[in-house]
Amino acid sequence: MSSRFDSIVRCSAGHLFTTKWMALGSFKAIRLGPVRYQRCPVGHHRSLIRRVDPGSLSRQERATAARIRDTSVI
Repeated sequence: MSSRFDSIVRCSAGHLFTTKWMALGSFKAIRLGPVRYQRCPVGHHRSLIRRVDPGSLSRQERATAARIRDTSVI
């Protein structure tokens, strides 16, 4: 299920996935300004992640990111 907090992100290794990104808090990541340190569900590692402008991605990249989601807090 998609929500207004869902964002496409890229880890420092280049993996794309979808995560919850809320400006005021995070339960599963360490916030470091515009980046976060959290687990990458693609490479199964901890990494710095950044939000990605969906318009800068190909249709295939957006579809890949939509299929791969990090774990829910709840």
